[in-house]
Amino acid sequence: MQVYINDHEMNAYHITYDEHYYGKYSENKEIHPMMIRIEFNDFNEKMRPKYEELLHELIEDDLLTGENFALELFENLPTYPSYEDILKDTAMNMKEKTGFLTTFFISQIFNEYLKQENTVENNYWIIREVLYFNKNGDHIIIKGNIQKIH
Repeated sequence: MQVYINDHEMNAYHITYDEHYYGKYSENKEIHPMMIRIEFNDFNEKMRPKYEELLHELIEDDLLTGENFALELFENLPTYPSYEDILKDTAMNMKEKTGFLTTFFISQIFNEYLKQENTVENNYWIIREVLYFNKNGDHIIIKGNIQKIH
């Protein structure tokens, strides 16, 4: 995995993600663009089973309750996105894709790839939002916003 902030490669050990602070920006901190590149085969091996399990749970929960909770959050999604839909630009636009990921799956990705055992003292940056997620050649590309903690 490679992490870039302002187009400069950074040590991934200094990056953190916290779902409680996701989407919440610190007003007194500058917002920086970030990009994460993950080798596709590694991502596929680790995340495909987790996504399939998540999708199964969402569908099962909706069948039990008689609701379409996951789909009702997104006005343009007629069906649950497949793993392939999430990886590529297919029937979903980027806003729908990142919305679905943010709501249901982004924390699993970051918990897998960012070292959560690092203490806050070691983390200098916090991911605030993901704006782009796609397979590009042999890599998964994630783009978004990040802010300095210290």
